[in-house]
Amino acid sequence: MNMITNFQIKSAPRLALLGMAMAVSLSGCVNQKKEVAHYQRILHAKPAIAPVKIPAVLTLSRAMRLANNNNEELAISGENYLQALIAKDKAFATFMPHVGIGASDFQMHGYAAPAGFPSSITDFYQTHYANVPLASTLNVNVLKDVTAISSARLVSGQRKAAMLDLQSSLLLEVAQTYYQVLSDARSVAVLKQTLKVQQARVTMVTHEFQAGVALRLTVLQSQSDEANTRVQLTQSRNNVVRGRATLAYLIGAANLNHARLRNDFNPQIRLPSLAQLQKIAWSQRQDLKAAEEKVAAQEKNVQAVYEQYFPSLAINFDTFLYKGQFPTDSWWTGLFSVNMPLFEGGEIYADLRTAYSQYRQAMLAAHQLRRHIGEEVTIARADWLSGLQLEKNLKTEVAAVQAAYYQAEHSFKVGLATNLDVITAQDQELAAHLAYQQSRFQTRINLLNLFRVSGRLTYPAMVKLQQEEHNIHFRATTEKDPLPAKFPPVAPRVQTTAWASTGLGVKSAR
Repeated sequence: MNMITNFQIKSAPRLALLGMAMAVSLSGCVNQKKEVAHYQRILHAKPAIAPVKIPAVLTLSRAMRLANNNNEELAISGENYLQALIAKDKAFATFMPHVGIGASDFQMHGYAAPAGFPSSITDFYQTHYANVPLASTLNVNVLKDVTAISSARLVSGQRKAAMLDLQSSLLLEVAQTYYQVLSDARSVAVLKQTLKVQQARVTMVTHEFQAGVALRLTVLQSQSDEANTRVQLTQSRNNVVRGRATLAYLIGAANLNHARLRNDFNPQIRLPSLAQLQKIAWSQRQDLKAAEEKVAAQEKNVQAVYEQYFPSLAINFDTFLYKGQFPTDSWWTGLFSVNMPLFEGGEIYADLRTAYSQYRQAMLAAHQLRRHIGEEVTIARADWLSGLQLEKNLKTEVAAVQAAYYQAEHSFKVGLATNLDVITAQDQELAAHLAYQQSRFQTRINLLNLFRVSGRLTYPAMVKLQQEEHNIHFRATTEKDPLPAKFPPVAPRVQTTAWASTGLGVKSAR
């Protein structure tokens, strides 16, 4: 009875501690929704549970929103960020001890004390006892482990910036595909109209040839031009199918069914100077932030490798939850040791050289990316400005070739021009119309690309476009009567005054 009472008194705190440790270790159920929410909250993503439903009218803002919610590549990048957060939490675990529990039972049968041994000695012989030991070990290098925690935090920041950069690239890719489909669809519409005119001309010149007032060459020229237009129409229709399939893939839908694409992005902006745009890009580009975080992480890695020269501390603490072995009043032992890397200097030195090399690589990559961003901004700004001028020039050309075509038709009727002149004028009008429509869509792509390279094609900007979309009453309009929309960039976290003073804000084209 005394032994049981003594066991209860001495082992009660240890049992309580063991119970708490087991409760913590068994509470490892992972809440996957909470895990995924770490990056979905940053991306503003709300993935669809059921298959994605495509609305009857698919605007650019809606397509961007669907891609942001359902693109798997973006979600994979989010999981990479989540894994970096997990690695950061895991780095803290190095300061927690490793605890182990065991049990032993000893029995000896047929034991007899040697003759002549006094009873005061033989009373201590045990033929049966049981032990339940509890061992804990802690092995840390304080400086190195603290640095590893800082490095893990920087890596998580790098993964976050890479995720946001991928989001921006995805939004631009959606816009490029969306406008390519619109451009091809517009080409189909123009080619269909042109084909009708050419079919009518073939019929007319055929009748004239039968009446003896037209040459056989005129008929053949008209038929050749009609066949060439049919070839272009077939190619444009195929491009529309391919483009819609790519767009459906990007937004996470099986197909676009019969959804009608409607352009809702018709901005007019006041553009800052090139120097201001580059300054904004250097402060807002997420890939540059990721590169800078990598430089900082590699610097911490150099520090962590250098700190391997310092000694590490090992603590071993053993106790018993139950002890039946003599002496029963000895319940714990402790051992403190300091480990010195006396013969590991060469290996650590090699690791240190490698770490310095990786650090220099990261610095060079960040510097190169910074220069590349300056180049991209310069080119994107020039492309957008030249696109505006090209669109204006093509609009003038369209008016001129239309007048030339009407003049050629009139001259042909009065005998002052040949059928070849009419076909040539018609081809020029077709080419001018297509070039003008393509330049309009390319100008929008160039502007979105300018937002992208300056770090401003973000989800908040997409939200602005979405808010404007809610005020739109869809109606049957042509490309000459575009729907109004706003797509202003959000205010940056730094250098907000630069945006405000230069006025880079998008106004609705009313």
